[in-house]
Amino acid sequence: MTTRSNQTFFIRSTLLSCASIAVLLASVFPAVADTAKDNKTEEKIPENVVVTGIRPKDDGKVEKGYKYSVGTLGPLGDLPLQDTPYSLNVTSGELIENTNAHSQADALRTNPTAVMLVSSGTASSMARMKIRGFTAADQSELRDGLVDRSFCYPPMENVDRIEVLNGFSGFLYGFSALGGSLNYISKGPTDAPQLSLATGVYDLGIGYIHGDFGGPVPYTNGKVGYRLNVYHENGEATVADSVQNRTFISGRVVYAPIEGTSLWADVWMQDHYRRGLEDYFYIDDGVDVPHANVFKASTQYGQNWTYSKAKKTLLGFGFDSRITGYLSVRGGYRFGHMWRESMDVDNEITDNAGNYIQEIYTMPRMHEKTHSAYLLADTTFDTFGIKHNITAGYTGTDYYYDRGAYVYLPSVSSNIYSPNYATKSSYTVGGKNQQQEQFRDSIMIGDRILLTDSLSAIVGVNYAMLQQKAAGTGTVISTSNYSANKLTPSYALIYKIVPEVSVYASYMEALSNGESTTNKKAVNAYQVLSPSSSSQYEIGVKTTLGGMFLTAALFRIDKINAELDPTDYVYRHDGRQIHQGLEITATGKLFDDVTLIGGFTWMDPHVEKATANTAIEGKMPYDVPKTLGKLYAEYKLPLLPALTVSAGAEYSGRRAYDVYNKQFIPGAVVFDAGLRYQTEVNGHKVSFNLTASNLFDRSYWVQSDLQLGMPRIVSFTVKSGW
Repeated sequence: MTTRSNQTFFIRSTLLSCASIAVLLASVFPAVADTAKDNKTEEKIPENVVVTGIRPKDDGKVEKGYKYSVGTLGPLGDLPLQDTPYSLNVTSGELIENTNAHSQADALRTNPTAVMLVSSGTASSMARMKIRGFTAADQSELRDGLVDRSFCYPPMENVDRIEVLNGFSGFLYGFSALGGSLNYISKGPTDAPQLSLATGVYDLGIGYIHGDFGGPVPYTNGKVGYRLNVYHENGEATVADSVQNRTFISGRVVYAPIEGTSLWADVWMQDHYRRGLEDYFYIDDGVDVPHANVFKASTQYGQNWTYSKAKKTLLGFGFDSRITGYLSVRGGYRFGHMWRESMDVDNEITDNAGNYIQEIYTMPRMHEKTHSAYLLADTTFDTFGIKHNITAGYTGTDYYYDRGAYVYLPSVSSNIYSPNYATKSSYTVGGKNQQQEQFRDSIMIGDRILLTDSLSAIVGVNYAMLQQKAAGTGTVISTSNYSANKLTPSYALIYKIVPEVSVYASYMEALSNGESTTNKKAVNAYQVLSPSSSSQYEIGVKTTLGGMFLTAALFRIDKINAELDPTDYVYRHDGRQIHQGLEITATGKLFDDVTLIGGFTWMDPHVEKATANTAIEGKMPYDVPKTLGKLYAEYKLPLLPALTVSAGAEYSGRRAYDVYNKQFIPGAVVFDAGLRYQTEVNGHKVSFNLTASNLFDRSYWVQSDLQLGMPRIVSFTVKSGW
């Protein structure tokens, strides 16, 4: 692959210019702002300096109903959720733990704006969520604000919280998955020494043990802290004849050499193996979408020798430094390397009698590397009584992967009522024949402006630069070479009616990577389409009412439409895809003993201005649910406060199976329940946690690629800490 010397020079020059501007503003404007003040007044650290913002100690804790008051708004740093002019939902690490969540979908089960798209039990082992009807992945999946293209099982064991920004993040990161971004915030060192051990079982019989250690490093005078997580699991997964083995270890060290400055470094490694994969189904033309009730999610409809292997390593470092009371600088870098390989089947239903063909294939080992970095400066100053908080700098990601061609084995005929299990055929894997490299760099500058005590604004712009280089043989991806640059602005106003109630309006643009399809019917399968720009409008209201945090947002997203045209089976751009709707969320303590988390999303997704295939005009896009609702509640029994009862429900509305909306996937609702008992043994906290998801064992489709939702899963955990 070639390098981009000219573009790199431009990036570095612009970055240096932005940093210089920030330093200049910090040195000039404080003097202007202070002319009306007593020069003898002791210098104070402005409340809104990003790097030194302090989070409340009880944010996200069970005692607070898992409610957060502060969230991370990308490069702009920590902001009160009440003052954030976007829909930002934070899922607590304690909630993840108390619901016995082991996967991304489990962890976000209580988020009423996100729905599972891809299960981690499939061939890729990766997981994907949909937000506002779009996939949140790739450039919009982050760890601590650094891009982590999670093309494998995303571990939850070292996650302190998950912050989901609904809608665009283009102004913040330069690029955006249109539905939203997921930011996994890592667990950090604890103030005091801590040790917790947990063991349990989930799925059909996957046993696990998890150790979580942290605290100050001895003999460092409290200047060095650490956090270490060690995890291992092994056992039978839900699908018959399926097993999963996963080992994960992560470490993070923070060093504070002087007041106002901290350095961090982290590393984690994961080894994941799954045999007997979860299945997808596809239907031939003219075949009806089968009802999920005729299937059983625990049945192996593929082959028990299908498998997925993946190994991943991440390592990084960074710093936060308050240079003066008006200037802070922060930076971070993380490198990720992984490989994965798999053997899977595509189940294609050929008639309405339940017959299907298993197309068996193996994906040779794929290698992926990601470099992600940011360097940002923050400054604050006043001009004529108006307070400015400026962030400027660079964010960027370089991504590379290579792989070999799929190897296809003899197909197998089967029937959903009596699956046929075959012996694995021998095969030979060839060498690598594809490689792809993407460069995504952006220069941003944003200003959080406090106009009055009640009125504030966020304005900014991001210059996004995207380049892809691909090469290979035997695949159309070799034609997918392109570059694109775009200035993506953002504007937002926030008005506090009273301190507990704020309303906002925002507009944002984003440059998005080109879409691709893996549908084997497409004559240009795997070809990446050209990049495109999109826009989003949003208005909303946020309020703190008692112990509850309530939000409502109206949004409209306008993007180019990509579809597989049934007339010629070419995957192409055609028209505009509009997603507009309403989101309502609620989190916190409804009463002292009652915690409530939930809400719903209603959308009107449709296609406009189609020209290549006018028959899709006004139709719902493929696999986009119009409605989504979730409700989770905990009740601490008054007569037995050590015991907490939980219950939950999740509803996903119907979605289109085809672009003409001739067939639909019906909606479904599933219920969860749990019991959690906490006590002390010899002065150590001990908890027993029993949960059941899909309590009534309902069969349902989780997406239009016809993947079955998980059957009833009972999980049990015992945890002790001191």
